[in-house]
Order: sequence, then C-alpha cells, then structure tokens
Amino acid sequence: MNKTDTPTSEFSWKQFWVSFAYENLPPVLLSPLAALLIEGSINRAWNVCQHRNLLAVSLRYNPWFVVLFSWLIVYPGSWVVTLGMITVLFADTAVLGGIDPLQMVCAYAFLFCRRLIIAVKYGYFNAAEYVALSAPAPEWSFDKTAEKLIARGWSNPKDYPGLVEAELQEANRLTGDELSQVPLGTPTHNTESLKDVVMGILDRAYNLQVPRWHEPLVFLAVISILGALLAAKHVSGAPIFGDNLEMILVNLGTYTAILSGMGIMGFGLLCAFDFSRRRLANVILDGMLTNGQGDSADGYTFERSSAADLRAWMVARKVIRAFGERYYLRVQSYTSILLCFSILCVAFLNFLAWTQTTHHISTIITLSATILVIAFIGSFAMYRAIQLQQQSYAMRASLLDSVLELEVDEALNSHPDEQTAAKTASTKNILRQLDENVNFAEIIHKPTSVLGYRADNGVIGSVLGVLITGVLLAVQGFVDTGLSYSAAGWSFY
Repeated sequence: MNKTDTPTSEFSWKQFWVSFAYENLPPVLLSPLAALLIEGSINRAWNVCQHRNLLAVSLRYNPWFVVLFSWLIVYPGSWVVTLGMITVLFADTAVLGGIDPLQMVCAYAFLFCRRLIIAVKYGYFNAAEYVALSAPAPEWSFDKTAEKLIARGWSNPKDYPGLVEAELQEANRLTGDELSQVPLGTPTHNTESLKDVVMGILDRAYNLQVPRWHEPLVFLAVISILGALLAAKHVSGAPIFGDNLEMILVNLGTYTAILSGMGIMGFGLLCAFDFSRRRLANVILDGMLTNGQGDSADGYTFERSSAADLRAWMVARKVIRAFGERYYLRVQSYTSILLCFSILCVAFLNFLAWTQTTHHISTIITLSATILVIAFIGSFAMYRAIQLQQQSYAMRASLLDSVLELEVDEALNSHPDEQTAAKTASTKNILRQLDENVNFAEIIHKPTSVLGYRADNGVIGSVLGVLITGVLLAVQGFVDTGLSYSAAGWSFY
C-alpha cells in the first residue's frame, strides 16, 4: 500500500445527524417513529430501537437490568425533561408562579450536551458497525455496544477480551500494515517480534485503572450545582416543587436535567484519563530508544546507532499513536464540547447581564456554579491533553540531542576511519529524518487538539482567558445596568 493511500478514521456527518435525531426525540414515544422513517423497514427500525435503547423490551438484545433501568430511570427522566421544556415554551407564564423559565433552558443544556456527545460517538463508527446496528442480534450485541462506550469498554479495555488486539490490528492497518513486515533490528534479543514489543507497551499503559476518586468527584460536582440551585430557591422563597402540574413538571425537569450532567462530567474525567494512558505508552516507547544496549528499564531496547532499530522504533511509534484512533478522536471531541459548554454558559450569563432580561437570582447562581465546575473538569482534561502533546516535543528534543552528541564526537575524533564516519553520517541523517517525521506527523498534521487547535500552553491560556474575561464582563454588565434583586429573588433595573 502506498503511504499516500493509508486509510484514516473518518467522521460521518450522516451517522451523526441520524443519531442526533434519535437521541433528542423522546424515547419510546417519538424516536421509534423516527427510526421507522429513517430506516425504511419495520425490521431494521426494530433492531435500531433495541440496539440504541430507543425502545428496549427484548432480552435477546439487552440484559434484563438494562431494560429495567431504561424503563425505571432513563425513559421517565427523558419524558420529564421534555415535558418541562415544552411547558416553559408554551404554558402561560402566570401558572409558573415564582419559577424562572430560563432555569429549565439552562438545565436542558446539560442533557443536550450529553446527547451531542453520544451523537459524536456514532459519527465515529465505521460503516460496517453502523450497518450492524440495524441488523438483528447477534450481529450486533450489548457487549459490542459496551465496548464502544468510553465509560465502559475503553476505560477498562483489558476487561473486554479481544478489544486491545482488535484496536492494535486496526492501528496497524491505518499505518500501512508495517508492524508485521518490519523486523527487529537486533536478533540477539529474546523478543519474538516488533508486534510483541508494541503489545507489551500497550499492556502496561492500558492496565491502568480509572482512579477511584472519579466517581465521587462527579457526584460532588453535580450535587454542588443542584445544591446551589436549591439553596438559592430556598433562601429567596421560590417554590422547590410547586403547587400545580406545570410548576411540578418544570422543577422536576430542571432537577433531572442537571442530574444528567453526571454523564458529561464523567466524560471529561475519562478524557483526561485516556490522555494520561496515551502519554504513558509514548513515554515507555521513547524510553526504549537508548544510546547503548541494555540501559532501558522497559525490556527491549532500540539502539540509536542501528538503522534497523530506528526504523522499527518509528513503526512502533506510529502504531501506538494510531492505537484506538476512533476513541482518541472522540476523546478530543468530547473535551472540546465540554469546554464549549462552559463558554456558552458564560455567554448566557452575559446575555442576562446586558439585555436586562428578567430572571431569578437562582438562575445566575446555577450558571455560575456550572461555569466553575465544568471549567475545572474541562481544564483538567485539557491539561492532560497538553501533557500528551508535549511528549512529542520532548521526543524531538531527545532526537536532536542525539544528533548533537554525534556531531560533538565526530569533531573530537579528528581521524575517524571511513566506515565509522559513514555510519555516523548515516545515523545522523536518520535521526534528523525521524525528527522531521515526528514534527510533521505529531505536531503539524495530526497533533492532539482541543477546540480545533493544537493542545499546548497557549490553548489552555486562551480558553481560561475567554472564560475569566467573559465572567468579568458579565459582572461589569450587572454593575453598569444597575441590576438589583427583590426580596423574592427577581431582577429589576
């Protein structure tokens, strides 16, 4: 295969928009009808509804606990949020009493963001996987669905037999199928093949377990936002539930939508975790490229003086970088979505500050708590992405240091023999080419990116700068417009 024809993981906008429609329409009620219209067949629509959990009833497709959880939690929660949103859009304001309709809009954004992330997931399915979703079990199964989830399969890939091997095979395909073609440079090593070396690195990196503090932090983050809303309502005397159906629907919808934020915050922490694992795999591989035999603590060593070893190292690096590429692209997208969510919250805060739109103080407190929590988790994920990207800079520096060492040795050895001089010149040329390859492949062509920009210190400074500046601008808006709040918590100017 010509290198210019090497396949890549592509995002399907068609799959994204179809999934976006399925996720945003109420399950059981409307999304199955959409599946029937889109799929054009009752059988295909039935399979889609079961595989995508739009109308989970068959135990052939899903375990009983998934069906039970869907009917007791997922579906009712979605219906309550949808009814709450419809109520604030069409009900008479007078029946809402002391409820701010904008709270429901803000809360709905949590659920919308989560559904957007799910739609992105399906956008990165390959064509065969996407078609299998409309096929009967067992062509697609609950276990395959679990494997595709960042929070399940990809957070613990070693718990799913064959997942690591399948992703390694896919990474090898994406990089031109060189892993099985390139021999190890030093035949005296006991390692059987370059594939064994790469698999050993991946085993070490992906044996890492998700930190135990993730779940408590996610729970604390969501409860802090919901608690801030409830506390503000209680202090201002706003109804916690209400005394008519409309008020109860809106309040329950608001609370349920905020609780759905556990999903997006969990995604943020898992994105950071995946960036950490990928960096560890790169650190292990880079540590194997040594200046002398046997001085690596990671088993096999690639010697910088061996052209064959340098070639094998480069192939291994390309494969490790491409390992789980569709998960990697999703993780970058999720991080960007999370950061965009916090930026949009800042924009909405400014909208309330500068347009003099009537609102309740609890809405401002909810937005402020959301900005703080989401910005913290998003920045943590962005920080891990930056660490991964900086590993490429560190490797470039190491390669250039090796070239410099050879230049110095050559200058000090005033009368090298022709064979030594030729080998030194060849090694320097290869090291320079490797440096150029790393620069182009990992820094220019396909760097780790956030919000479409290469993940470096400038990006995190820019994002945090936008958030801080936006918050300060909103504060100025509240001051300049003469905003005040009544005893009941409503704004007036």
